[in-house]
Amino acid sequence: MFKKTLMAIIVGTTVFTSAGVASAATSLPEVRKPSLAIDLIVDGKRVTLPDTEPYIDDAGNTMVPIRFVSEKLGADVKWDNGKQIVTIIHKGNTIVMPVGSKKVTVNGSEITLDTMAIKKESRVVVPLRFVSETLNTEVKWDGAWSAVNIVSPEYQSKIDNGAVTLDRWGRELRANQNSDEWILMSDTPDNVYKIGKYKITHTDTQRPAKDYYNLFSKEDLDRIVKNIKEYYRLALNVDFRSINPTNYFQQSFKLQGSNGYLNPTPFTNTANFIKQNKVISEGYAYPDPTTLYYFHGTVFMRTKFKFRVLNANDYSQFNMDSIDPSASSESPKWVKKGQWYETYSDVSLFTNHQDFQSTLKIGSTENMFVKEYYVHKELK
Repeated sequence: MFKKTLMAIIVGTTVFTSAGVASAATSLPEVRKPSLAIDLIVDGKRVTLPDTEPYIDDAGNTMVPIRFVSEKLGADVKWDNGKQIVTIIHKGNTIVMPVGSKKVTVNGSEITLDTMAIKKESRVVVPLRFVSETLNTEVKWDGAWSAVNIVSPEYQSKIDNGAVTLDRWGRELRANQNSDEWILMSDTPDNVYKIGKYKITHTDTQRPAKDYYNLFSKEDLDRIVKNIKEYYRLALNVDFRSINPTNYFQQSFKLQGSNGYLNPTPFTNTANFIKQNKVISEGYAYPDPTTLYYFHGTVFMRTKFKFRVLNANDYSQFNMDSIDPSASSESPKWVKKGQWYETYSDVSLFTNHQDFQSTLKIGSTENMFVKEYYVHKELK
């Protein structure tokens, strides 16, 4: 059914050659090091940001966009563009934070952060420690699946008195679990659960997520989630000025769940097309471990994607999911230059090992745009 079916998981960053970076056209963005997707959970709900994502800086600090985190926690945020200062008013406290300084003033008292607040693509980002120290929240970093969980005292009280129920990752379940198939999460729109399921193989066995995911430990599911995140760090972050076809294939090969052989041609062809089409793209994958299910011989995990295409001759063909698709998939004609998009679709997984829980990996290079089996929207 799919001409490019394979298993892939990613290890490193987008593959760069040693030459060509300095010669990039000045009108194009600089060649950047891609970041692994970091799930941001605030008071039990996974947050979708309109643009700038959390990331880990060169010093190992987890950096988060302060406006959206603060507002999710009920704070009022003001920006003085002339002075480049963020002021946050939260529960009677006033926090003044100059961009480019490690010094932050809280109710007139100065504290020093591990690293300074900076501007990244017009958003002010701060070290995670700032959130816990100035907004009176509990902050947890879960590196097993690359996630930040921020909990306010008020929400912790709801957890303690049983007013809300959380999954194994600190996300809130809906009070009304009225689905026979899915574990319904409070942060997931209804239309995501209505996306259809498609067959890759044609066996009869089915196991819905509500049942199937319980066969897996948190450690196994964390590994699968990180697998998908790492593969799409490679697949969604491409740059025609620096991609190397041979290296692109070699990294993809390390990430697959194949039988030990992978045809390099689709990968080298994709890399060469990215060069010809002058593609620069950026993106992230956010798999939902509660959605792991088995359908007619294939394991799938429903996944949220966030991406934008910064440069291309043909903006509808920018990665392996969209370039020269098979009859089952399509190139998204709705993609506009520089616009961030959110999509949801199923990622197929594969293993040929009996210990399938600990060996499942990416199963296809066509996951994002299978015809009639995904939803998308522009982020504002």
